[in-house]
Amino acid sequence: MYADTKEAAMQLAISMWSPSVRKWIFCSFWCLVLGRTSTASAHPLVICFQDQTYDDVSVRKCRVDSRDVAGLGSRSVIWPCEESRECSDKVEKAQCSIFGFCQCPAGHVFSAGVTSCLPESAYGVACQEAVQCSHMLTGARCEAGVCTCDGDYTYVRGRCRKLVDLGQPCSEDIDCFFSHNREAVVCRDGTCDCADGFYRRSSNVCRRRVTNGELCLVHQDCDGGNLRCENQVCTTTDAAAAQTKTFRDVAIQTVDAVPSAEAHQEGPPPKVDTGTDMRPEKPDLPPATITTTSNSEGTGTAKRVQIVTKRSPKAACAKCRKFGDACVDEGVECPDVPYSVCRMGQCLCKDGYYHADGLCMAELGEYAHQESYCPKGSDFRDHRCTCPNNNFYDNNMRSCLKPAQGINTSCTQQSQCSPYGLAYCPAASPKRCTCHPYAEYDEEKQMCVEKQGHEAYCEKDADCTLANTRCTPQKTCVCQTNYFYVNERCMAASGSPCQTVADCAFDEAECTGDGESESEAEPPSEPSSDSPKRCRCKRGYLYQSDSNKCLKEAEQYEDECSVDEQCQPLLGELGQCIEGKCQCNEAVHHYKDGKCNTKIGTSGRVDINNDGNIITSNVPFCSSLSTTALDERCGKSSECFVEDGQDNVECRNSACQYSSDRPSALKVITLMLTSAAVLITGSALRDAYYA
Repeated sequence: MYADTKEAAMQLAISMWSPSVRKWIFCSFWCLVLGRTSTASAHPLVICFQDQTYDDVSVRKCRVDSRDVAGLGSRSVIWPCEESRECSDKVEKAQCSIFGFCQCPAGHVFSAGVTSCLPESAYGVACQEAVQCSHMLTGARCEAGVCTCDGDYTYVRGRCRKLVDLGQPCSEDIDCFFSHNREAVVCRDGTCDCADGFYRRSSNVCRRRVTNGELCLVHQDCDGGNLRCENQVCTTTDAAAAQTKTFRDVAIQTVDAVPSAEAHQEGPPPKVDTGTDMRPEKPDLPPATITTTSNSEGTGTAKRVQIVTKRSPKAACAKCRKFGDACVDEGVECPDVPYSVCRMGQCLCKDGYYHADGLCMAELGEYAHQESYCPKGSDFRDHRCTCPNNNFYDNNMRSCLKPAQGINTSCTQQSQCSPYGLAYCPAASPKRCTCHPYAEYDEEKQMCVEKQGHEAYCEKDADCTLANTRCTPQKTCVCQTNYFYVNERCMAASGSPCQTVADCAFDEAECTGDGESESEAEPPSEPSSDSPKRCRCKRGYLYQSDSNKCLKEAEQYEDECSVDEQCQPLLGELGQCIEGKCQCNEAVHHYKDGKCNTKIGTSGRVDINNDGNIITSNVPFCSSLSTTALDERCGKSSECFVEDGQDNVECRNSACQYSSDRPSALKVITLMLTSAAVLITGSALRDAYYA
């Protein structure tokens, strides 16, 4: 009642001021208010200095530290008014506040052009303009139509923040990176550390220690030498012990089972003046009853604390203040609206709380006086909204995610892979928890652990300790160009420098300088004094870069092979490896004088595939080859080819002819005619003699 009377008197006084007085008081008030609350609400000190026409709306521009802030978003636009009609005529839904300036309804913000009121978008919710994400402050942006934070920022307690890793300096708990659970980390003695009851699972992840029968994800979660995590529940490995409850188990169950009528009393929280800091690490709770159960085990002490909060019950009423109603006590919680704050004349939710169904609901990790203020599906533990131990915080801090079952199992967000060490959830499908390139999975530890030496993590080349390695854009150490990883070393490929043959990455290698050879087939020549030694294949071998091997060259026809190059030193450039043997492609070539040669007498085009078979051809083969080969032009005898009598064909007078030791057809005919003439002449002489 007092607050209602106070506001009515305030509105009456304002209505009696002249327009000029109202504008002067309005400007001075906001310069004071926004400057006073700059620490709590991240508003800069705003100083009004001139009227400006902005899209047919007369507004008052402001500056921050002598810099024009019109481009910082529509929150910087201050638009004086005397009644709501002046606002709504220009921008639908805009209204005149009790302090005499136009503003959008609670939970809305002016568009960049001050032409409409757009809803503020939560993290991960659709947005049209960046100003809809501006409530998350520095690091927030509208990307691909969704409000999100920059890569090095994390959304927590209503805004995007830069968090620090475990072991780094901090001022309060909220400064520390929490991976998947806000309860897991604390700022202890100025340094981020795991909270009590949590252990350091990996370099930047703290997980809760649990006992027999409690939820878990990995064996290390279970606090006890004979406990293992089976089907996400800590289970003893001793069948007999599985049926025996420890005193610690009984104590935990007793505390959880104690009913408390006071704990479920409904009503608004007491009004607390938070001053300039509206982000307390502890809840705004009245005096509480604390029940502690403890039991020592070994050198450690386990404690479970139950906080019973007393809140005054209050029946619902038509006149009770609601989210979005007007208020005058800037920076103070609005009566009847738990976890609210009066900001810019409106009852809004505090940082870390969000509006839903007329209430300010707590985000995960924030405190609440009763469970109904926590997100659906979350746990209510020690008056704090959190997720079950085998669940994970969604990036929007408003829902819990089911766990990933291990490496290579389905995931949607990075936090689900956090129990498994150096693992991540890929952005593209299939989305499964995967070890980073610089890590490998350790079955015993149930986590990805960092590799050493080759493929180790790096930021720059100097971070790579293994010789002849470099740092890739994927932040892994790999062998330099022309080096191969062999026997846990980066060793030289063919042509790369070496000191001894042991530095070469392939078999049948030698480490020699230019002109030098280790082969017994030829004595080494004197190398140049400044010539570096390099890895090469031994004589009689050739290097294949694809497989990083020295392959033996063929020594005779039909030697075994795997690539054509092995055959060509013996058979020439037309030699091929066909069906694993060095030979000539007899469809278009023939073997003569130790080489593969093109068949002279073939005309047209012939296409051969990798197996040596003819793909296309317009060459007349068969008998035509043996008839047209003779008398074709040639450069050497090996080019001449006939199907029969190949050894009797030679290149003579630049034409393919039979060899000189084989009588030509003309000679045979001449001889036959001469013989016939002799026989005829002899016969005639004989007849004449006896006549």
